[in-house]
This record gives sequence, structure tokens and C-alpha cells, in this order.
Amino acid sequence: MRPIRLALATAVAAAALSVTAAQSAVEPAPVAGTPVKGWTAVAGLSGPAVMELARTLPVATEADGDQPWCDQSGVVRSALASEFDESLVTRRADGTQLWGSDMMGTWTVVLDRANNTQCVIASGIGYQDGTDPATFYSKVGLS
Repeated sequence: MRPIRLALATAVAAAALSVTAAQSAVEPAPVAGTPVKGWTAVAGLSGPAVMELARTLPVATEADGDQPWCDQSGVVRSALASEFDESLVTRRADGTQLWGSDMMGTWTVVLDRANNTQCVIASGIGYQDGTDPATFYSKVGLS
């Protein structure tokens, strides 16, 4: 009976160690006051320039190095929700939407197009619920 208890205790300790190791690999939640940083989907282009470019781009299953990712609206929304835990924060009259995740600390600006497609035009880190959306737009020149 004693060897079984020892084996069980060893197995429980090993499982606890692996859980602890896995937990330590998880990124902590963003700290309040983390600086907001952002960039456009095309290096070297301003937010307005990327937005204009995105208005005419074809749908693509992945982003090309020199253009934003544009896909069916449901695909973009699903990717933001499942990969970054982002949800819709606000919509603006210029056709853009701000998505953000308080849990991950990430944010994304997408252009909503008339043909039921969307393009990612900017993204960043430092998102926190309750922050004025203009803060994120201004980081990429879309204020």
C-alpha cells in the first residue's frame, strides 16, 4: 500500500510542478498605466494613407508585407475575438471600428467596407477598458 501512495504523491507533485511551469509562461494581465503604443498595418505609411489604401484592396486570407489584411467581416471579427480576446469598443463615422482587450492589453482599428469586408489598418498595445478611444486613434494619426 505504501508504494502506491508514494507513486500517487509523486504523480500529484509532478502534475503540480507542470501546472506551475505552465502558469509561469502565461503573460500577466496588463498593468494599469501601461503606455499606449500603436503602429499602422503598413510600416512607413500614416494612418490616413493606410485607410485610403485599404478602401480598394482585394480580400486576402493573410496580410502581405506591404498592405493591410482584408477579409470577410466575420473572419476578421472572429480572429480578433479568438486570437486577442478583443471586442468592439466603438464605431466612428469614418467607417473605422476600435476593438480592444482589457485582458490582453491589445487594440486594433479596422476599416469596415461596404462589401461586408474589413481591413486591419492599425493595432497596438496598452489597451485598458474606459480609456478614451481617441487615445488609440491618435497613436496612428487617425484623430
